[in-house]
Amino acid sequence: MQKLKGKNRIRELRQIAETLASKVATHRGVTGIVFIGGLTRDFADRHSDIDIITLLAEKDDTLSKKLKKAGSSEQERSGIDIDLEVHSLDDFRKRKWDETFKWDMSHAKTVYDPKGDIQRLLSKKLDISKVFWLKRITICGEYLKWYCCPPKDDAGTMVEAWVERGDMVSAHYCLSYALDLLVRIIFALNKEFLPAPKWRIFYSYNLKWLPTDYKRLLKEIITIRSLSEHDLNRRMKALRQIWQETLPKIKDETGLTPALISKYYVEKVLHQTSAS
Repeated sequence: MQKLKGKNRIRELRQIAETLASKVATHRGVTGIVFIGGLTRDFADRHSDIDIITLLAEKDDTLSKKLKKAGSSEQERSGIDIDLEVHSLDDFRKRKWDETFKWDMSHAKTVYDPKGDIQRLLSKKLDISKVFWLKRITICGEYLKWYCCPPKDDAGTMVEAWVERGDMVSAHYCLSYALDLLVRIIFALNKEFLPAPKWRIFYSYNLKWLPTDYKRLLKEIITIRSLSEHDLNRRMKALRQIWQETLPKIKDETGLTPALISKYYVEKVLHQTSAS
């Protein structure tokens, strides 16, 4: 993991969290405790808080209030923001997990799981089919072609359309959107859920597979020196270079070429089939 600057308070926060978790685990009815967020990283600073999920074997409002009160008391004592969630195992199992939460849970640290309830729950909720990743690559790949990376040099894109319309702000914005699509594809190729936007670029640095020279090219794309067409072309060149590095990986992982991405998008995503 890339090293972050600033005073690292992770030991302090983990000590507070572990002490609180030890107290929570003594209560009858608690079947699991999980750390998420900053506690799962090797770094925490003054912007970090403590996120703990506690699961109960059965719904118990009295116990839930007692545990939350313990969290509030520890927050007052330590001066650190503590978000102690309490759920019944059944409610947590039925809850719809959005992708950011799935990312959190895929990186969660289980600190109490005497019956294996947490392990079984995570195995089920985080079991994602290959079709999920394939559709993400297809949808983002098709949009990326429309916005910035056409399969043919003479094909127009949304970025170039805004240049012709005379709105360079929209042109640069469309290119930035294309970057987001590309980052989504790279996460999907690694079969990784998308973290929250505030962490997305940072966590992309350490994915198992990355295009050659990814960090340098990413910096080139992110940097906007002026809202000129010249600067737009510089950014676009770097983005297209990452895309060209990514296409062979897409073919290796999915068998899809740019033409087959479009075919899959029409037939499987739009639920259309060709006349033939």
